[in-house]
Amino acid sequence: MVPEASHDASERYDAPKCHPETRKAVLSNIMSWVNSDNEATRIMWLYGPAGAGKSAIAQTTAEECHNEGKLVASFFFSRFRAGRNNKDGLVATIAYQICVSVPAMKEHIIKNVEKNPNIFKTNIRVQMQELVIEPFKLVKSELVIIDGLDECQTRKDQVEIIEAIAKSLSLIDSASFLRFLLVSRPEVEIRCAFNMESIASSCTRLALDDTFDPDIDVELYLQSHFQALRCEHILGSYLPISWPRDEDIDFIVRKSSGQFIYASIVVHYVSDLRHDPRKRLDDTLLFLEKEY
Repeated sequence: MVPEASHDASERYDAPKCHPETRKAVLSNIMSWVNSDNEATRIMWLYGPAGAGKSAIAQTTAEECHNEGKLVASFFFSRFRAGRNNKDGLVATIAYQICVSVPAMKEHIIKNVEKNPNIFKTNIRVQMQELVIEPFKLVKSELVIIDGLDECQTRKDQVEIIEAIAKSLSLIDSASFLRFLLVSRPEVEIRCAFNMESIASSCTRLALDDTFDPDIDVELYLQSHFQALRCEHILGSYLPISWPRDEDIDFIVRKSSGQFIYASIVVHYVSDLRHDPRKRLDDTLLFLEKEY
């Protein structure tokens, strides 16, 4: 089991999440799917390039669904964290969280483990079927979130996870609305797995592309953080209301190209309490101007 992989784990304290008033259209799409009665699409694949804010969206969705009593488990892969960079503890972690979130499922899960003490040595499809899918045959509207699927160590394992979930869900009672939100970059192997006929028919896709006009959200993000900086930085009282200039924010937005991580790095650099924010922003703008 990997307790550090859950959305509320101490290791992930203060994990990135969507800034208020940003990503509203994307989050609305996800929640509409979560609350839908459509049993044909039990899997949603949220995908986009590095830095597009996928994990922040997954974290925000996890917190919202947890508050509404709809999240039963979450697992956030991380390429550089032992235990969170492979599939070995995935099902055990999800099964444990299910026992905590839905106590009525605990007896069924424990019984299956006792019936097969070596179950965690079996392939992931058997584990998923016995410990995650079967307990939910009579439960409605529950969500499991798996973020950073592309950060699971091997491409073979990434595909196995997708196939195991899809196959297991195909056998579930139609009365259940157990759903999986899978989040990743659109790597070739992952795209091919979701394109398989047996999976594509039960999956809905949500791309983080220009459809959602990310530049508007990036601008809101920058404006909000610079406003907070004027209030909270030790030199904040010396920063005029007109700082930074609108054209400077527009320039950073253009350079970000919809990538929240780009804007986040700028904010983090400029906000350093040990330095003058104006000097740091000027240095940043100068550097960005030299970029091709």
